[in-house]
Amino acid sequence: MKPGKESSIKRRRNGAIWLPALLISLFGWIGLQAQDAYPEGDLPTDMGYEEVSPQQIYPSAVEPGLNDLRAVPTLETPDQEPSGYVPLFRLTRPYYDSIFAPSPPSFGTPPDPAGFRNVTAYQLPLGLQPRRYGDRLVFFEPVFSLSQTFDSNVNLSPNAPIADFYITPRVKLSLQIGTPDSEFVPVLDTMLALQASYEGYGDIFYLNPDFSAYNQKLEITGRIGRASAIWRPFLYASDIVGNDLLTRDLNNRTRRIRASTGFIGQYQLTQNIGWQHQFDFATFQHADPSYINLNSFGTRQDLSYQVLHDFRALVWSGYRHSVPSQGSAGDEFLLGVGWAGKIDPRLFSQLRIGWGFISMEGDVPNRTDLSGLRFNGYTTFAWGPRFAFTLLYDRNYVYNELGTNDNYVSTLLQFKGELYLGDHWYLTPYLGIGYDVFETSHNISFQWRPELEVSYALPDSYIPNGSRVYIKFGYQQSQAIRGEGDMIQGFRLSVGAQWQL
Repeated sequence: MKPGKESSIKRRRNGAIWLPALLISLFGWIGLQAQDAYPEGDLPTDMGYEEVSPQQIYPSAVEPGLNDLRAVPTLETPDQEPSGYVPLFRLTRPYYDSIFAPSPPSFGTPPDPAGFRNVTAYQLPLGLQPRRYGDRLVFFEPVFSLSQTFDSNVNLSPNAPIADFYITPRVKLSLQIGTPDSEFVPVLDTMLALQASYEGYGDIFYLNPDFSAYNQKLEITGRIGRASAIWRPFLYASDIVGNDLLTRDLNNRTRRIRASTGFIGQYQLTQNIGWQHQFDFATFQHADPSYINLNSFGTRQDLSYQVLHDFRALVWSGYRHSVPSQGSAGDEFLLGVGWAGKIDPRLFSQLRIGWGFISMEGDVPNRTDLSGLRFNGYTTFAWGPRFAFTLLYDRNYVYNELGTNDNYVSTLLQFKGELYLGDHWYLTPYLGIGYDVFETSHNISFQWRPELEVSYALPDSYIPNGSRVYIKFGYQQSQAIRGEGDMIQGFRLSVGAQWQL
């Protein structure tokens, strides 16, 4: 090989070696100069600090307004309004589900019978939407409604029905102080809490002004404690003029005054065992002296064991002493078993079933011992986000407010559903069935009431179907299966609106 040619090859080899080294040094110097411009900040001096697989740097990390996948400016996604859909077990019980979950008086004072017939104003559904409290420590909510109703049989008379129109303005004020017992607020931060509501409404009749009346309801519940021991005082009161669908004589509109007060104690004995007790006093009074008044006090004890995560079995006992203004006073002892909880993620069920032992004072001719089966509770099922329904069931011994010593055992079954049709439209069916067996007359009566409501929920309401315009159809019928009594029936049509602020 010629010497000149060998020198040329050596120069090319040396250039091939120094050129990459020069480029590496150049890029390293540029990288050191640009280190401060990295979007994640200064690079760590300790290389062991770096993750094994560092996250990819997207354009959005450098330029605000860009998404993670493509360098195209996008608008921020607006906050979505809450749908209001919640787990099914909140449909009828507003309190947080645990072994401390309180229950209102169930076997004591019977529920207001006017609720079995009420059609003048839309009631909070037992379907998709529960009662919702805010997470603020002080929460105030006013509700206003106005309805127009036609009733084909105002007095529920079997022979001389009176038809009339009436208008019903209504206002309800609710106040909550402290952390509420709500599914939306699962932690009890405050030791003390109070929930109170007052509702007043008037029935103003057009053709029969003597039937007009002002009705009112008051509810106060409290909480003392938040952990393994909680006490819950309560007060329920109502002053309502209406018909009683669960008595023999329905031919009258009368004023009924009810009040019930007491407290519930709830304790966690072990991780799985809970104990709940209740003491209460109730009074049932009438302005009309021809009706029978009643005072009663009682207690109930529940011992529960948590079988599954959201399901518990329980044994319970109860006692009630009742003193009517006419007729015999009496005692009832109750003993039974039951359950409460979520059997399925879409289903919540609660049942207390047992036996009631009746002991009445005095010797009354033709009296039948009505000791026997007793039960109460409800089951809710969420078929889907558009349909849910609730079954309520109870069987109790009730003191008659008209027939002296002719008390009865009332079996009441109720179905209420809610179907969301889309575009703010709701369909709410209801069916109530009552079956009563009387103590001294030995009569048996049967009542049933179907209802159907169609409502349009106003879009600006923060609770779906809270503010609405609705039309409601109702029919009721009562007849004697055994004994004397004519059939009683009536039809109602109500149109109204409600604003929940």
